[in-house]
Amino acid sequence: MSASYQGMLALLRELVSSPDLDSLLTAALEGALRLIPGAQAGSALLRQGNVYRFVAMRGHNIPLPRYALSLEDELRWYGASLEDALLARPNIVEVRPELSGLTSQDRQTLHRIYWSLVVPVPLKGKVEAWLCLDRLEAAPFSSEALPLAQELGSSLGVVLQTLKERQNTQARLEREERLARVLGVLSTFREAELLWQSLPHLILEILGEERAVALRRMGDELKVFAAVNWEDALGLAVPRGKGVSWSALENRQVQMVRMDDPRLYLNVTTDSMEYAAFVPVQDAHGEGFGVVVAYSKQPFEPEDAAVLESFGRGVGQVLARLEAQTAQERELVRLQMLAHISQGLTAAQTTEELLQRIVQEALEQTRASTSLVTLYRPKDDLLEVVAAAGHAAERAVGSRHVRGQGLAWQVLEQRSTLYLPDVSTETQAVFTSGNRVKAAYLGVPLGDPEGRIAGVLSVDTAGAGGVLRPQDRYALEALAKVAGVMLSRLQALEQANRETERYRRLVQMSAELETLDDPPLMARRALQTLLDLTNLSAGGFYRLELQDPNEGTGVMRLVLGHEQPGEARLQHFTTLPVELGRGFMGLALSLGTAQYIDDYQTWDGAWPSLKAHNLRTLLTAPLYLRGMPYGALTLASFDYKACITEEHISLLEAVARRLERALERVAHLEEITRTREDALRALGLGLELRDLETKGHTDRVVALSEALGQRLGFPDIEGLRMGAYLHDLGKLAIPDSILLKPGTLTDAEWRIMQSHCDIGFGMLENLGFLSQTARNIVRYHHERIDGSGYPFGLTGDEIPLEARLFAVVDVYDALLQSRPYKAAWSQQDALRELRKQAGDTLDARIVQEFIALISEQVRTRK
Repeated sequence: MSASYQGMLALLRELVSSPDLDSLLTAALEGALRLIPGAQAGSALLRQGNVYRFVAMRGHNIPLPRYALSLEDELRWYGASLEDALLARPNIVEVRPELSGLTSQDRQTLHRIYWSLVVPVPLKGKVEAWLCLDRLEAAPFSSEALPLAQELGSSLGVVLQTLKERQNTQARLEREERLARVLGVLSTFREAELLWQSLPHLILEILGEERAVALRRMGDELKVFAAVNWEDALGLAVPRGKGVSWSALENRQVQMVRMDDPRLYLNVTTDSMEYAAFVPVQDAHGEGFGVVVAYSKQPFEPEDAAVLESFGRGVGQVLARLEAQTAQERELVRLQMLAHISQGLTAAQTTEELLQRIVQEALEQTRASTSLVTLYRPKDDLLEVVAAAGHAAERAVGSRHVRGQGLAWQVLEQRSTLYLPDVSTETQAVFTSGNRVKAAYLGVPLGDPEGRIAGVLSVDTAGAGGVLRPQDRYALEALAKVAGVMLSRLQALEQANRETERYRRLVQMSAELETLDDPPLMARRALQTLLDLTNLSAGGFYRLELQDPNEGTGVMRLVLGHEQPGEARLQHFTTLPVELGRGFMGLALSLGTAQYIDDYQTWDGAWPSLKAHNLRTLLTAPLYLRGMPYGALTLASFDYKACITEEHISLLEAVARRLERALERVAHLEEITRTREDALRALGLGLELRDLETKGHTDRVVALSEALGQRLGFPDIEGLRMGAYLHDLGKLAIPDSILLKPGTLTDAEWRIMQSHCDIGFGMLENLGFLSQTARNIVRYHHERIDGSGYPFGLTGDEIPLEARLFAVVDVYDALLQSRPYKAAWSQQDALRELRKQAGDTLDARIVQEFIALISEQVRTRK
């Protein structure tokens, strides 16, 4: 064996014991200069990512370069292909300095190199290192140099791989040891927030790197919660579906990428970090909490993935345990708080008292300086502050905010809790004190047991500054939950009590009105009850006297009035000028709806002559007779504003309609005495106007009965018309308390209601001009062919044909109209119901002809 190869073996034995790659290449360079004939100087380069850095330089007069060379630089100096380099083929080239890749200054300083023997050291498909052996003389390398360089390169590759595997194994063992220590540390954490803050430090302890961030999942975002050596990233967020972070979390897999990866959403601003490892944090069930990202100058090894996945799972399990503990503690606190709050609020006897207890409790349970309860007013589509405690409370109560004004609107519209650490920059925020200051805001929706949102419970720190804690949120949400239920129940109870009293008074008034026939006397009794229920001062029954019908001008004359004891104001309101469409009474008569004026003194349409008597709140309902303006029922307060509710307005309108029915009844009874034909029709219309549920019913059934009779060839069409006009004549004798009763009739009341057929028949008994057809319709129109009708329970042909004919028309029209107990049916549904009853309760042949008649009418109209 030659001395050269013996020297090669000795060198390889020396290289095997190298502690690291840099030492290995330095020793290899020095050994090559000894062994390779003609080699006088040289350098060694080691791959670092995609570039090569100088590890050692011998025999040259320049310091070791601190810059890196690219693969392209090395291949140009090598003078052969990448394929040759991967086969460990050394190459001797005649040097051209400009191909060296060195800086111009280094090339100028460097001794002239004539020849270079370049030795590639391949490893796992890449050129891992280069040995460049240089001759500083014009004579080339001897023929012996190339084979020795080939042997050296091949052997050096084996030694390099062995050393790298040893280093990787050592590094993995060290990282596993560090992982074990970190996992042990994880078990000591008692707060999730502190653990999140520590995650960047923990992953760096495992990897030995210098930069890391922790991204916490917040809904559809991953937000940077903690960072080491990248503080500018704090608070940055990655939307769902963006970046490598979401990919790692959703795929539940560690992802290692280069920093030039186009998928990166957040990028390190410095060039020093070239690689990143994204570690999903998840528990054993795959629940994703976030991602920890570590950055490195060196590429991560594949073996790192298993270590990092273990780290991510370990963190996820600890976070799951901490969150479960937090949830249990929070639930315990919530239950204790609910019990305490319920005990404090249950003692409230009125809505006002409950609301005040709610705002006081909100201040006690939180660090806030102000608390408000704001309720939604659907009629006006605004929010009203109904209770307040703390800073500027007096100025807040009663304030009203239109949609979009005030942060409570956000809570109401989103139906969820809203927390803002600083509302001073929120344009929608309203500061009751008038001073826009830095303050925290917390608003929680107030809901009833059915899930309807009635308003907002809110607190803020505008009076003292500072922030609100998470426990403040838990406390306010618990308070709002109890308060919403209790407020709903108490309001329902108060409403029920008011309704009970209202109905008691109304029943009493109705019973008394039932005994009266004179409209003025009825109005007097109604006004007495209305003033008691509304807390207004005076009321009057006014009659319209039009002086110029074309212009709609005239006077409203006081027919009668009623005042509370001590009042003496109506004497100034006995005759009031009126113009339809102007003024409070003129508007009511023109629009046909009740008019409410909160304060006449500030109303745009107020008359100075009435303002002079300090008229304040006004409530007026129009009275119509036969569809024409007749007069008005008016209530008023003097010297003070009265609180008028929707219930009061509805009550006045109901009394006005009752008085209208009385007026209509009187008018029709007077008309009956005048003419026979007109009397018959007036009777029908009087019945219709008395029972407003069937308004227009008479004219419709008369027209349909006549048309159906003609279609069937019925011989007595006039009798059909008269019978249709008078079919419910007997209801004149039925008391309003039964006829207009909104609920179910008792058995006794039902027997009275059924008697209207016989009563009507008896009323017509002495009218000789009426045919038997008309009389039969009045008496038998409620009979049904299956015997289920009344008053006699006749079946089939026992029922006169005219009564069977009218029964179909009457049922059809009733189905089309709305009643207190049902909505109006569509024409299609009504015809379907007739088909259903055909042959059972209604005559099948008549139903068939009636449906054909209606179909023809529909086609004609089209």
